[in-house]
Amino acid sequence: MNGRPGVDVGEPASDRRLYRSNPRYVLRGLDDLDPSQRQAVAGTSSSPILGGLLVPAASEDGTIKVVSRSLRSLFEQLAVPCRLPSPAWPALYGEELGDLVGAEVLEVQIADRFVTGVEAIAELATGRPAPPVGRLATLSCDAIAYAESLQLDAQADIAARLYTFHRVAIRPAWRTTEYGDAFRTRMRRAMPHRPGSGPRWIEGPNHPWRTCRRRDLPARAERSTPKLYVSPTPEHLADTVAASVPLIAEAPGVIGWKVADTIGAMVRPDRFVVYLESERALQDLAAALAPVLAGTDVHGVPFTCDTGLDGLLSWGLDPAASPDRHHALVDSWRTWVTARLAGGLEQARRAGLTGRQAHFAALQRIQAAGVDPSTWQPTAEPVRAGERSAL
Repeated sequence: MNGRPGVDVGEPASDRRLYRSNPRYVLRGLDDLDPSQRQAVAGTSSSPILGGLLVPAASEDGTIKVVSRSLRSLFEQLAVPCRLPSPAWPALYGEELGDLVGAEVLEVQIADRFVTGVEAIAELATGRPAPPVGRLATLSCDAIAYAESLQLDAQADIAARLYTFHRVAIRPAWRTTEYGDAFRTRMRRAMPHRPGSGPRWIEGPNHPWRTCRRRDLPARAERSTPKLYVSPTPEHLADTVAASVPLIAEAPGVIGWKVADTIGAMVRPDRFVVYLESERALQDLAAALAPVLAGTDVHGVPFTCDTGLDGLLSWGLDPAASPDRHHALVDSWRTWVTARLAGGLEQARRAGLTGRQAHFAALQRIQAAGVDPSTWQPTAEPVRAGERSAL
């Protein structure tokens, strides 16, 4: 993989700093929401895995955060300041702590006062984020600048603008039934060997995708899932799929793949994605695909790590499933990244930062969570899905 290690961010755990729960947040139960709000955050009002909500004590200060049971326990126990890491919380160190401080869940003591969010991250950082390296890293910085320029108030709205950045505008001719039917026909014909008819793969629609997965697919492990993005322009998608699927279907470390099956999915930059068992398997597949796809017109997926600095093939790590996993709390790599960037931009706006200062705050936020923003390579495994949801 291309992408060099990130700039070293000072690890709050290394000198056992004093941490506490952010007193500007109040822990509430799901029953404090009306039924429609509960449905939106939990998927079901009776879900047993949600620990509750962190609600700003002052309505204008921060965003509501959905928390798991384990994070609720941490927040309750750290009402009394504690030095971390500690035997009571052995998993909390480095990027775990940086992520919680960056999300304003925890405060850390610096120079005899407790600080949180972008202010704390700025104090703890030992180096500035490096300049972007390559096409996708530059594109990702453009996405941050665009989202900040909108001056949106809600973190969820900022995250949505970041996530959808670089989609192709849908042309009027593409909205017709005839075009949609023709597109799906082309995509079905692009599957050269009909892998779903063989003993290894199960193929089928999964709106808005056409998917293929291994028949012997194991339960999702409690570790990150590498994914390879293949991002040609929409016009070259069918040819790219036709050239790629024979290699993907034979690669031993592939778990499955998905490809756009609707016009709405076709215009996304991440219109063709392969899931793998390991980063080694991802490296091997990228190396096999690169010469086959050389010369393909590139679109490019923001917030992913480029394998060749041209943007066609890139990668990320979906966060691991949580033991108290629920479908509403499972992140993808890009939703995980954009949620944290949006949190940094929202905090910067509250602090009166705009322009480059706000962009820098967002980059520091994601760097503290374990991502090198010069390449968008993860320097640590993403925090487990469900454990730090909606931060």
